[in-house]
Amino acid sequence: MKKDVMIGIDIGSSAVKVLLMDSGFNVLAMAVRKNPVLIPRSGWSEYVPETWWEYVKQDIKECIEKSKVKVEQIVSVGISGCGCCMVALDIDGNSVHNSIPWTDQRADAEFEFLKKNCKDLIFSKCGNIPNMLSPIPHLMWLKNNLKNFYDKTYKYTEASGYIGQKFTGDFTLDYSMASALDYGMDTGILKFDENLINKMGLDLLKFPRLHPNTESIGGVSEKASKETGLIAGTPIFIAGLDIFAATIAAGATSAGQGFYSTGSAGNMIVVSDKRISSPNVTNAISITDPNLFYTFGSQGSLGYSLDWFVENFCESELRASEMLNKSINVFQIVDLEVDKSKPGAGGLLYLPYLFGKFHPHFNPNAQGVFFGIGPSTTKIDMMRAIMEGTVFNMYETVKEISGPGVELELIITSGGPSKSKIWCQIMSDVTGKPIKSIDTPEASAIGSALLGGL
Repeated sequence: MKKDVMIGIDIGSSAVKVLLMDSGFNVLAMAVRKNPVLIPRSGWSEYVPETWWEYVKQDIKECIEKSKVKVEQIVSVGISGCGCCMVALDIDGNSVHNSIPWTDQRADAEFEFLKKNCKDLIFSKCGNIPNMLSPIPHLMWLKNNLKNFYDKTYKYTEASGYIGQKFTGDFTLDYSMASALDYGMDTGILKFDENLINKMGLDLLKFPRLHPNTESIGGVSEKASKETGLIAGTPIFIAGLDIFAATIAAGATSAGQGFYSTGSAGNMIVVSDKRISSPNVTNAISITDPNLFYTFGSQGSLGYSLDWFVENFCESELRASEMLNKSINVFQIVDLEVDKSKPGAGGLLYLPYLFGKFHPHFNPNAQGVFFGIGPSTTKIDMMRAIMEGTVFNMYETVKEISGPGVELELIITSGGPSKSKIWCQIMSDVTGKPIKSIDTPEASAIGSALLGGL
């Protein structure tokens, strides 16, 4: 019996995905379960971590049944997840509070505290500055507002680390995630800095064990074996942040390559052999090679900008797609129409800040804007302006990263917007770089599986 099947797991913001892949990179089966988001009050959002674990178990069993794979053929399990998703656990690995993701806005006071009191120290130790995409303010909020829950917390981790704990019993956080978003690790020595953690008002003992992404955190425990059906001892690997796992699947693994992950939001990642010292981008250690680094910027309203516009102003295009039985989807129709508008969109500018502005200069109060509307402005111009505005937003990150000794030779892109030839052409025109569009559905789960099989 050939033992060459890898499991990839991704705890996404909207769904829990599991797939089985063989050594020929063939996806043998996949299962997806929607991930419910709780909104306890305006501006708050939460997940129930135990739901993730239940869905992982169900997905694994479904994939094995679909593929007819024997559990003896499975060589590894790789796990990624949405980042900035604080999970507080008791000593038995049970959540003491629902997980709080980056979309939650309750920790404004804690975020302001970090900016005022810890910004320079965080930058000197972590190479990043406090921003809205970190779980640390939410851990601080738990201590400041629900002290009894904080006191019950044995360790905190992220979504991928939580699933790793359920498989192995160990409490961990991977180098890549910790270096990017979870302030506390001194990236020069790859250890938590007690002085920084104390200054943030937190306790070192509540921080989990750090580990390289390329090393297994342990094997499937006897308890997890009974719950999942996997063989005890099967090695578990943590890919960490979902966009980093997707970078592997996209093939952006060498210095000089970029990966532009496009969807409702966007992330522009550049792989480099040197760490970029800038407070305006996020730096992280590569999950495949500790001598390489990811430097990236995020944008909150990439594909969502066009989705919003189509839903509200493109009734005729939606109707045409319905009449064609969706053989041509509405975005393909939009592409055909945008081709009629010349580059520059008739002088119309679009600022894609429907959820505030992210990198390189964070501004949660920024809002979306069409600027330059005149009597000759058309709906088609507005659609092209959306494409151009979102790409120029991405290009801000590229410019911030570019500098002496940092070469960006190729941008690989995947996701919904990358299927538009016009959008990709705009990417190339604006950045001056070749664009390679790939179709890699469920890239994060595939990248997680690949990490386990390296």
